[in-house]
Amino acid sequence: MFRLLVMIPAIACCAAATGQAPANCPWLSTGTAARLLGGDVTVAAHVEETFAGSCRFTRQSGNSSASIAVLIGPKDTQPCPAGSTKLKALGNEAVQCRRAAGTAQGSDVIAGRIRNVYFVVTMTNIAGALTSEPDDPLLADAYAASPLERAAEQVVGNLY
Repeated sequence: MFRLLVMIPAIACCAAATGQAPANCPWLSTGTAARLLGGDVTVAAHVEETFAGSCRFTRQSGNSSASIAVLIGPKDTQPCPAGSTKLKALGNEAVQCRRAAGTAQGSDVIAGRIRNVYFVVTMTNIAGALTSEPDDPLLADAYAASPLERAAEQVVGNLY
């Protein structure tokens, strides 16, 4: 009887703790987003049972914010115009483009498809999201992935 009385509060505490778990994005890790955004991030995630949904990682710095958004679903919602830069090795029909916005930096987008699932990865207010030029020109690597490509690679890898 004593054991039962001790076990009930322990089980109740565990259930309460799991009910307050932080948002989790199955397509992009919080650590990767924090590294790409340059610091601690907040996460908002909405995942459906059909493995569709969205995640947004945001880093607030003073009056400005930078973010990475991931959108996964069965419909093609890619915002890039026809003639956008095509990318290889990022699923099928992957393209990248820059979308002008009212903010200082705008948004950089990579969109594509894996089997029958479409993805869109957007970086907003991140300088150099489409380029990977290092500060030292001697270290330049023509085949290095940009920060946006690294985020999209992780998303694509988790969709396989």
